Amino acid sequence: MFMVYDECLVVRCSSQILFFKLVLDEFTREVEWVRYHTIDQGGFIFYIKGNARIQITTDTDIYFYLIDRGTLEPSLENVMFNFMNCSQMMFGKKVKYCITYKTN
Repeated sequence: MFMVYDECLVVRCSSQILFFKLVLDEFTREVEWVRYHTIDQGGFIFYIKGNARIQITTDTDIYFYLIDRGTLEPSLENVMFNFMNCSQMMFGKKVKYCITYKTN
């Protein structure tokens, strides 16, 4: 679970990645979390605060999504084949160095 731009909550479900944002209900004047986007693929999520992209690592591929600052909508930027069979891939803030690891 990650907070992106302090406005968007990205959650990993068993086979989906869910995106939530806070919405003000005009009638009750209460703020509630509303799901506004779903990505139908399971995997591990990685995000660094201050970065504009999230990574989803699956058994076969690694997906890179850019999160738009205004609409908070994710857009697929790149897909990389997971030839290392890693379970997590982490890039630094400057996207200069990367660490991969596999559990077990």
